[in-house]
Amino acid sequence: MRGRWGDVTLRQPSPAVRQALNRMGLGPVSLRNVIGECESDPAGWEELQRVLERLDPLIIRSLRQDRGEPLISVVPLTIRSRFRPAPLAADIPVRLSTYAQLRTDGRKCTIESPLALHRVVLHRAESVRLIAPLISPVTPAVYRAVAHAHPVVAAVLEYLVAAGMVVVAESAAGSTPVFAEDSDPRLIGWSPADMMFHARSTLGRHDHDFGAIFPADGAASAKPASRARVGPGVPLHTPRWADLYVIDPPLTAVMEGRHPQPRHRREPVTAVQVGELLYRAARTMSLGASTPGSAAFEFELYLTVRDCVGLERGVYHYDPFAHSLSPVDTDHIAWQELLRSAHMAAGGDDPPQVLISITARFRQLSWRLEGPSYRLMLMSAGALMQSLYLVSTAMCLATCAIGAVGLDAVASALDIDWRLEPCVGHFTVGTYPAASAAAVTARATLSAVRRQRMSVHFTVE
Repeated sequence: MRGRWGDVTLRQPSPAVRQALNRMGLGPVSLRNVIGECESDPAGWEELQRVLERLDPLIIRSLRQDRGEPLISVVPLTIRSRFRPAPLAADIPVRLSTYAQLRTDGRKCTIESPLALHRVVLHRAESVRLIAPLISPVTPAVYRAVAHAHPVVAAVLEYLVAAGMVVVAESAAGSTPVFAEDSDPRLIGWSPADMMFHARSTLGRHDHDFGAIFPADGAASAKPASRARVGPGVPLHTPRWADLYVIDPPLTAVMEGRHPQPRHRREPVTAVQVGELLYRAARTMSLGASTPGSAAFEFELYLTVRDCVGLERGVYHYDPFAHSLSPVDTDHIAWQELLRSAHMAAGGDDPPQVLISITARFRQLSWRLEGPSYRLMLMSAGALMQSLYLVSTAMCLATCAIGAVGLDAVASALDIDWRLEPCVGHFTVGTYPAASAAAVTARATLSAVRRQRMSVHFTVE
């Protein structure tokens, strides 16, 4: 038996077992028919039961009435899936798990939960109607009365409980049923969406395709490595590495000194500082020879400038290849609203002098990866923000990462479609306030130490 998680070998199965498994391989088979065929061979029936238990993770179980399409099917998701429906007490309330999620693919509905190792498929409209009474606590006795039109309704409820989509109250005492998942310390703090995202973007609790399987059939494989902008670019300052080798403080000092600073001094940041920051933390150094024109790097950087010496106010797109900025033709009211939103999110005294918005062209990853695309994108965004933090700390710039700003406000200000290019982070840049001016002195001291050490070990040409 060849399954998703490997092969299972059955040595010398009886004719009854062989016939039953061959029929199951062709499609759904009624156990009632199999039982009838095995009545004359009790040993064969016992063997079949043992085999079915061994093959539990490979077997889909369905419920249906006497004829017609099944009402529901329970699909195992992992090799650890075990399905054991059991009778339910008539007076103990049940309900849908708060982690169960109902969705449709345009043909049928499914219920999945990150806490369950099975998926429930709802094949018909009647199947979906059987779920409705379970959105709030109800006893099995009342549920059977509400859904009396279906003879298999009791079995449906048992299937839903065994599959992990419906939970049973710990007791029926009191007017309000108590469900374990509501107070489980392992679940507190997890939203259903966050837990499902975590479970589906890694392995072990689902059977979805995962990894480099090219789900888009190459439809998006020719996207350029950076979004092109029309119009002349504004060249940015390029620092000399020889100077940076000498004046930069040690990495340990930078890491110890790194901390968010949303407040800025009245003196604005300069275009030279912005250019150095972007050059050191965000420029594209090279493209892989194996993927010309379609590198997986998905990020785009936009600068919303309020107060920067050498740059006019407005929105700019950063070209990581040319190390230049291209003005974005956008409504000034929109980008000012973006700065106000960033100001509120960061909690500074004034709107940021410069706001760096990080967007991601999601298809750069999703055209070839199924499952981990968004997870990898967020991990890479975190690495980029850390680089921005470390470089800005070495440069004595006041910076602060912002987790979220209004989705539509960002799309309007940057002239992007958030469905194609979602924003995954913001980063404010400014000068240290007067109270933090000591950081400048500290950098000069650290630079002197760095210069002395570098002069011993390196000869800079």
